[in-house]
Amino acid sequence: MGEKTFHKASLIRDKAGYVPSLVEAVQFHGVRVTKNDALLKEISELYKSATLDELVQKSHLAARHLQEVGLMDNAVALIDTSPKSKEGYVVNFVVKEPKSFTAGVKAGVSTNGDADMSINAGKQSFAGRGESINTSYTYTVKGDHSFNISLAKPFLGWQKYSNVSSTLYRSMAYLPWNQANVDENALVLQYNGQLWRQRLLHSVKLNTIWRTLRATDDSAFAVREHAGHTLKFSVENSVAADTRDRPILASKGILARVSQEYAGIFGDASFLKHQIDLQAAAPLPFNFILAASVQAKSLKALGENEVHILDRCYLGGQQDIRGFGLNTIGVRADNSCIGGGASLAAVVHLYRPLYPPQMLFAHAFLASGSVASVRSRDPIQQLQDTQRVSAGLGLTFIFKNIFRLELNYTHPMKYVVGDSIFRGFHIGAGINFL
Repeated sequence: MGEKTFHKASLIRDKAGYVPSLVEAVQFHGVRVTKNDALLKEISELYKSATLDELVQKSHLAARHLQEVGLMDNAVALIDTSPKSKEGYVVNFVVKEPKSFTAGVKAGVSTNGDADMSINAGKQSFAGRGESINTSYTYTVKGDHSFNISLAKPFLGWQKYSNVSSTLYRSMAYLPWNQANVDENALVLQYNGQLWRQRLLHSVKLNTIWRTLRATDDSAFAVREHAGHTLKFSVENSVAADTRDRPILASKGILARVSQEYAGIFGDASFLKHQIDLQAAAPLPFNFILAASVQAKSLKALGENEVHILDRCYLGGQQDIRGFGLNTIGVRADNSCIGGGASLAAVVHLYRPLYPPQMLFAHAFLASGSVASVRSRDPIQQLQDTQRVSAGLGLTFIFKNIFRLELNYTHPMKYVVGDSIFRGFHIGAGINFL
């Protein structure tokens, strides 16, 4: 028996671009419920590999895609030579399928800063083609609670990143900025895909929401006149370019997103809403990260009635203009904030990684924002005249790139008489932060 010859990895890597390859077989190890047709759609491109280098790259992409579309929890591609031919190769995927059923209970902090508890359960790839079903029930210490059930189905294929989903939910919450309660029953259908050779992210949503606004003894008349049942049917369209290295706290890259919402096909709501989101981040010397976010909204009624108070533009809170009460920036009526027809917000951040460096950051910020009335004849001028400004220092914690927690000392620097301002330490939690 002849002895095997071993070569340095760098030597093999340098020559891989010139070595012809012929994929003779692709095998999966660890598959129990995933369907064969789903696997074939995911790996068919491997058979078109002309060189070993191309085969290695495509095998890596296929393994990652199997996980990202929900077919597998873990996938590793191993490439071996074929005993049948000199140029032949066999690709082996060692995979771990999703658990048949997941369930859990967790405690946390809601967007409003209230403690909450949620019970969730789900099943991933339940039909063997990446489908998922998830349910959750959330309850806060102040009495808000919500229930939702969602279904999602990915479109499988080589490097396809698109899916359709449907969500049915019911929520009952108290809106402190309106001094009112709201009940919502909704069905949301959504498509997520890509445009322009996968350079742009595209999303379309169909919303059907039955809402009930219940005024309290503290509600202003401007809130009471919107009380009662309303039906909202709207279509949302969003196109975005995203080059950030991670979505929650990026160290480099940009996000540019333009979205529109149209309501008025049927139902009580009738408006057109435009929104622009811009984010950018860049590394600085000594491991500092400079980041900035800008968000602009414009809302116009299409019917004779004013836009409903639940559909208006709001600002304020630990996720945008920190140092101000949640959704309290803008036009006020007595002790209630009634939102506006346009808003503009901008935040500049300076981050410094601590330990662990990918999870904990020192954080300083400067934020500014304003809201114009739905009846304003010159919203741009009103946005300029009613700016609020705040600054602060604190800590930011990122959990597995899916959740962000901030503890900041905030100091409102510019505000309008009657604003709900908060100096001192405050907690912000969630996903979407300016």
